[in-house]
Amino acid sequence: MEEKVRSFNNLPGPADMELPNLFGRNHWVFGVCHVEIKNPSEILIAVNPGFDFMKEASPCQILSMPTIQGKAEATVPHLLDAFLIPEGFNPKATALLPGSWSTLEPEMAQAIEDELKKHGVTPALCKVGMVFREPGKLGDSTRCHGCRMGQASFFEALKRCAQCGRAWYHSRGCQKAYWIVHKETCRAPAATASPAATASPAATASPAAVPPPKLDAHDYYTTKAPNDPEARDLMKSLCLEDDSKRGGIGCASFPSPCRLLWKTMVADTVFSLPRYRLIITGQDTPENMRLLFGPDYGTSLEEQHEEVRLQCLLEPRPGSPAHVMITKMNMNDSCLVRALRPATEDEEGKIAEVRGLQALIQGRVGDWPGMVLSYSLAVRTLDQRRFGWWLP
Repeated sequence: MEEKVRSFNNLPGPADMELPNLFGRNHWVFGVCHVEIKNPSEILIAVNPGFDFMKEASPCQILSMPTIQGKAEATVPHLLDAFLIPEGFNPKATALLPGSWSTLEPEMAQAIEDELKKHGVTPALCKVGMVFREPGKLGDSTRCHGCRMGQASFFEALKRCAQCGRAWYHSRGCQKAYWIVHKETCRAPAATASPAATASPAATASPAAVPPPKLDAHDYYTTKAPNDPEARDLMKSLCLEDDSKRGGIGCASFPSPCRLLWKTMVADTVFSLPRYRLIITGQDTPENMRLLFGPDYGTSLEEQHEEVRLQCLLEPRPGSPAHVMITKMNMNDSCLVRALRPATEDEEGKIAEVRGLQALIQGRVGDWPGMVLSYSLAVRTLDQRRFGWWLP
């Protein structure tokens, strides 16, 4: 740990790299999210709310720690690791020191600060800000006010508070947990609340027909698919362990500037394994995609599916970044039978094109990672009008 802290403290900042405008405030929000890869585990993810920058540490166990102190002790090493790892697979990339940071776990902020100070982290970063969850809005019938999950995440309609009719819940547990907040605003529609209204939650909650909003692919896979018998059977055939905790911290817990960014990061991690295993076992049919990702999984997932399928057909060799990722995430489980559907005519053409480019890179470029900067400069300073890429 001492060596890790020393390496972290010696990281250059964006200003040292002459990148102040690119990184803006250089402020990061970090939190822990439960994901299902091979075994139940968590990942620590840091997000720069103002820019499309994200960092993650290796799988860990933090949320299961019994005490706040234990969670903080487990968090700090992974937090430092997230910033010590350079971006991407380029070994020549430079890791950068954050300017400031906040946590999505306010109750852990002080304990994390104490851990950072104890290990001698640079004083400027021993202050941890706090990001609080957005409260449910009174009268909002589209999500549970307790857990803040959307109506579409549940098979049954949300139930509203029988006293005021302006708070909505998917379970008695959520209603009871949220009462400490809701009792301050719980009022009967036509009059002020009776004394009983502030003593305990309403004894009954009446259902109401709420048009369910569309559920995106990530939320469907993490909330509905695990509760669907047919989808569970498909997951079992793909050696995907059923885990009701998929998704961890809901995206509703994020401040609006970084909710989409965090969700994109988590969604990419969650989708990678089932999508890859559907493809290599030849089960990547539209019907199975809808089973796991819902009827509205969208064109973006289809485009990603085409790219991953081409990658599988290319069979990444050891030493390639794609092979590293496949191995790291244990995508090729021994229980799976490889039955990839044969390449179409269009895919055969694309594979031939990629093989030709690989031969060109190996024969003429050589050290590709070392040439990336030169390649980027060459493209940026090239007259692109003849190609139709840029029309000033």
